[in-house]
Order: sequence, then structure tokens, then C-alpha cells
Amino acid sequence: MAELLMRGLLILMLWGLAVYEARAQSCSTAPEAQNLQACSQLAAAPSGADASLRWQRIELQGAGPQTRVLALGVPDVQALELWQAQGGEPQRRWRLQALDAQTARPLPGPRLALPLSLAPGRNTLWLGYRVHGDGRLDPQLLSPGAERQAQQRRDVLNGLIFGVMVTLAAVVATARWVGGPSAYLAYVALVLAQLLMLLHTEGYAFAWLWPELAGWNQRAPLVLGLLSLAAHAAFAMQFLQMRQHMPRLWRAHALLLALLLPALGAVLLPDAVRLGVLMGLLYAPLALGAAVQAWRLGLPGAPLYTLGAGALLLVSVLFFSLGVLGLNPLPSVHFLDYPKIGALLEAAFFSAAFINRVRAEQRRQAEQRLRRLAEAEELLALEQQRQAALALAQRQGLRLAGASHDISQPLASLRFAIEALKRSAAPGAITQHLDHTLAYAQTLLSDLIQQTRAELPSGPDRIALGPWLREQLAQHEAAAAARGLRLRLAPCRAELQASQLMLARVLHNLLGNALRYTARGRVLVGVRRRPGALELQVWDSGPGLAPAQLERLQQPFERGSSAADGGHGLGLFIVKSLCEQCGWTLRIHSRLGRGSGFCVRIPQAPITVDTVSA
Repeated sequence: MAELLMRGLLILMLWGLAVYEARAQSCSTAPEAQNLQACSQLAAAPSGADASLRWQRIELQGAGPQTRVLALGVPDVQALELWQAQGGEPQRRWRLQALDAQTARPLPGPRLALPLSLAPGRNTLWLGYRVHGDGRLDPQLLSPGAERQAQQRRDVLNGLIFGVMVTLAAVVATARWVGGPSAYLAYVALVLAQLLMLLHTEGYAFAWLWPELAGWNQRAPLVLGLLSLAAHAAFAMQFLQMRQHMPRLWRAHALLLALLLPALGAVLLPDAVRLGVLMGLLYAPLALGAAVQAWRLGLPGAPLYTLGAGALLLVSVLFFSLGVLGLNPLPSVHFLDYPKIGALLEAAFFSAAFINRVRAEQRRQAEQRLRRLAEAEELLALEQQRQAALALAQRQGLRLAGASHDISQPLASLRFAIEALKRSAAPGAITQHLDHTLAYAQTLLSDLIQQTRAELPSGPDRIALGPWLREQLAQHEAAAAARGLRLRLAPCRAELQASQLMLARVLHNLLGNALRYTARGRVLVGVRRRPGALELQVWDSGPGLAPAQLERLQQPFERGSSAADGGHGLGLFIVKSLCEQCGWTLRIHSRLGRGSGFCVRIPQAPITVDTVSA
């Protein structure tokens, strides 16, 4: 983040050096470039001029016959008149109207400029104009060479600004797999809207894109401004995940977007500019509120998003509006440069916020992958412990049975001795009691041997596959229904001997992969008879796999190309590991565009089995 901020500050410094233009403070000391602000004052319209315009009277002192360019610094006007007096009555030199095409201008170029001839001595100019938003002009008097150089500097600088913004958008687009496609599309739309707005404010749009559509050119600022506002609102809703984290602000932004549609349809109204200003004023507190709330919630990228939104509102909106009204807070920067500065800062901070989120998401996914791998290893360890404990119990039972068998032998000898004693003499009470006790002890030992033999497991779990598979598939029915897939189980009456825990883990991983990567169709589960084995099969109608992918996807952290919903690339690896642990065989059948089949062969002697048609 610090590196990105340093780059942003460096760009800002280069921009400040490039846009700075030294301007003269008086009308007598700058023969190549003169700022006429100190030489002009508000005045009444000359006789015969349009009195509804805003008029400035400019007094100049010419040292000799001179050809100059009156640079007005704006791409267009709604109305303009220039009158000049050289020792006599004022005469109108130029007149431009809102519907005049680009070709009607006396000098070609993105920004409006008028040629002017100055006679020796005193020259008086009357400049009347009306611009968008009732703004103020800041005219300059330049030599033709100085005016060309100034335009060349602007062209180079604007090209740099546009190139940086496009590059930032491209950098963000390369990470579109994180954060959701909607946020990236909204960011691209925002950059495009900002670029179109800058093309218009710099005059390139009227000069290159629609030079004959003067009427549209007058309405373009409002339309492009509303589109930029809509793109900014849509980007904020997606990037900050407002619907999840800020439902009230999400509804407010959605309402604002709904209001923008009729606002765009009202661009032909006389007071449409005021409507656009009103929409901007409504959005400003929403944007700031969303930024503050995101910062408070600790959302990834929220600080950088706040800086980008703040730069846009402060520089592009506030400073630009003050400049239009003649209250430029930074006189060394032309007021038309503020939208470029704000748009560049916004794009830089927003792209940095995206990269910050990408890194945070990558760290989160890496942690999840490690947890999944640890869970798989823990599961294998637990199964190994269970098998070891079972083997230990078997050995202990066998030892107990052996000991009981050894003890029963001398007991039997004692019984034979007692029988002989009975035949040789009359039995007494002690002999009878001894006989009963020995009989009881022998019965207990015999029962213990039988019980141990009955409790000894003869092998792995015995599983009735039909009911067991139905129970396992029921856990995936909701996920299948949510994706519009049919989850089917082929009838099966087979039984097999295997570890339920290991078999369930294998089946759940295969079903999870099949449902994740199948866009439409079905997933079929069933069992087939194989020589000396049963084969559990999972078939899907997904995109299929190329032969080169099969080996790769059985490695850890390898995902298919369509893994857009959070898979971690461990499913097949876990299945392969469990199969190797249990002595099973995994086979994969797949055809591109036709689907895939995953078959797990479990060696044993089946009782009965129904086949599955793939």
C-alpha cells in the first residue's frame, strides 16, 4: 500500500509541474503571454451588442502592429461576442453562437481561441460571453507561437493522463477473478465515463468526435456528468458490497440510480444544468457516508477508496466549481485542469484499493487452502488411529481368548480328577461344593471366549449401499437445486465392506466437484460390478476435461479454468490420497463438452449389484 501511495504522490507531483504555467501579473511586462485579468473590468455592453451577455472591458497598450491570439481557455460557449475599438467607435470582430459547428471557429483547436490584431497605442476590447453554469472566463493574450506551444503542452500532458488512467484500469482488469466481476465492470465503466468527460472538458470531443453536432455538444457536459455519477455510484455499491454490509446506503444508492434515468431524459430542459448540480449535491453526502461506513467496518480497501472519493469530490467538484465561478483556489492551475487531477487521483486510489483487496483475498484463500489440507491430513491421521486402535483391540481380545483357553485346560483336568474321586469314595459336601465352583468358573471362561469371538470384527464396515447412498446424496440436494441440476441415484441393492468414513469423504468430494463445475444437466451416482470389486461412479454433464488436465488436477491447489465460485483445488487430490490409503483405484473418464465420470474401484466380492448406464 505504501508503494502505491508513493507512486500516486509522484504522479501528482509530475502533474503539478506539468500544468503549472507562469502568468504575467500586469499588461505591460509579458509580450508572449499576458493574463488579462488585471487589465479587465466588468462593463456594459457596447452599442449594438447583446446586452444579456456578461461583459468585460479590456484595456491594452500596443507597442506596434501585432497579431495575437485571445485564448479563452474553454472548449465551447453558449454565446460569445468580441468588440474592439482602436481610437474610434467599437466594432464587432467575432461572434459565436451555441449551435455553431467546430468548423465555424476562426482558429482550429480543442479550446476556443480568437485571432486579434492590435494597433500601436491604446486598444480597447469588449468581451461578452455566456458559458455553462453562468461561469467566468479567464482570457489570455498570447502570440501565435506561444499559443501553439501551450496547446502542444496540453496535448502531451493530456495524453499522459489518459494513458495512466487506461493503464490503471488494465492493471485492475488483470485481477478480475477476485472481488466479483460486477465490481470490475463498474470500475471500467467509471474510467470510461471519466475519460469521456475529460475529452469533452478539454475540447477534444467537439474537435474530433462530433464537430458538426454543436447542439449535442452543449448538452454533453450534463449527460457525461450524470453518467460519471451513475458509474461512481454503481462502483461504490459493488466494491463496498453495500447490499451485504450497508443495506440502507445500498437502497439510497439504488434510488439515486433510479432518479438518474428521468434526469438524463430532462437534458433538453432550460434549467437542466441546475438539475445536474442537484443530483451531484444529493450524491456527495451518500458517497462520503459510504466511505466512512466502510472505513468503520474495516472493509478491505476502504481507506484507499475513501481517499479516491474524497479527491474526486474535493478537486473535481469543489475546486472546479469555484474555478467556474471565478474563485479559483489555486490561481496557478487552470480551473479546467481540476477534473483531470481529480479523475487521475480517483483512478489511482481506486486501483490501489483493488490491488489491496486482491492481496487480502489471496491471503485469505491461501489460509483456507492450508486449513483444507490440514483437515485432510488430520482425517487421514484419525482414520489411521482408528485402524490402529481396532487392531490393538483385536490383539487384546485374542490374547484374552488364548489365556482363557489355557486356563480352561487345568480346570478340565481338575474336573476329571474330581470325577475319579467320586468313583473311588462317597462324595462329601466339600467335594460337591468344589464341583459346583469349578463348573461355574469353567462356564464363565467359556462364555468369555464366546463373547470375545463374537465381538471381534471380521473386517471393515459392512455397508448396504442403497440406503447409505440415499442418505449421503440427501446432503447435496439443496446445492443441486440451487444450481438447477438434477441429482440422481441409480437403484442399488449391493453391499460392500469398506470404511464408511473414508468412503463418505471420497463421495462428498466427488459430488462437490461435480455440482460446482456443472452448469446445467444432471449428476448421476451409482455402482457397477467389476471382476473382484465394486466400482462407485459419479457422472456429470459438465464441461469435461482435456487429457492434459487430468494429471494436473490431481495435484494440490490445481483448479479448473471455470473455478469462479471459490474452489480451492484440493478435491481430487484428497480423493486420490484417500484411495491410495485404502488400496482403492481412482479412474477418470472425460470428454470436452460431454462431461466427466469419476470411478472408485473397491476390491471385494459383491453380493448383488445393479449397473449404471453412463
